[in-house]
This record gives sequence, C-alpha cells and structure tokens, in this order.
Amino acid sequence: MNSFQLPECQVYQPEIRFVDIDAAGIVNNATYFNYFEQSRIQFFEGLVGSKWNWQEAGMVVARHEIDYRLPILFNDDVRIVTWVERVGEKSMTAAYEVMKCVEGKWLKLASASSVLVSYNHNSGKTLAWPSKMLEPIQAFGLGRPNF
Repeated sequence: MNSFQLPECQVYQPEIRFVDIDAAGIVNNATYFNYFEQSRIQFFEGLVGSKWNWQEAGMVVARHEIDYRLPILFNDDVRIVTWVERVGEKSMTAAYEVMKCVEGKWLKLASASSVLVSYNHNSGKTLAWPSKMLEPIQAFGLGRPNF
C-alpha cells in the first residue's frame, strides 16, 4: 500500500525530468498527457496483467480533458491516482487526479479524464471490450476512490 491506502496499480509516481520543465520553470502542460499514459499503463497492467495482447485488444485515446489548478515544479513529490469512471460497449473513460506533497499534505494540482476506445491495431477497427478486459475492471470497481 501507499500513502493513499490504494492498490499500487492505482497510484503512479512520475519521474519529473528536467526535459519536462518549460521556460517558466514548471512542467509543461502537454507533458501531463505523457504522465497519464504511463499511469494508465500501470493501472491496466495491474488489472489485466502485462501479458495482455495490446495489438489485438488494445485501445486508442479519443479525447483528453484536463483542469489545471497548481503547477508541478522540478523537485515536486507527485502522485497520479487513476481509475475508470465509465465503461461502454466500445469506449471507457479513465480519470486522474494529480497530487503533490507539500509539508506533509497532499494538494490537488490537476484533474483529468481520457475517453479510450477499444481498438484492434492489427485490423485497424474498433471492437467491443473483451470480457478479459471488462471483468477485472468491473471486479475492481468504477468511480473515484476515496483517498
């Protein structure tokens, strides 16, 4: 467990690299989407396993939305909490909260969501979510965790 008392797959700690910092001395707004991608990978691998065939039963991002509240600085201690908000036949919505620890207290820096579409990269077509993906997500539960 971690300081949020959530499963490890649900709490991602991004490495804040110097290359992520822009001229204003903060993490560039576009870099957050790279962090969300890594957070999703950790989350879904924790649920369905790392041996999943992402070529045949993968996903593509159809939409990203983010609300920024406070910036990330180079030496910040940051965590991203990830969960699934909604699941449809061929799409689902993943959600995130970006938090940083300041003097022992966790502050929300941003909240975001991504609409993900089930996609077969080999055929180039969308498909319904396979039960091997849906069952672990449904067993894990939908919605924002309490932390």
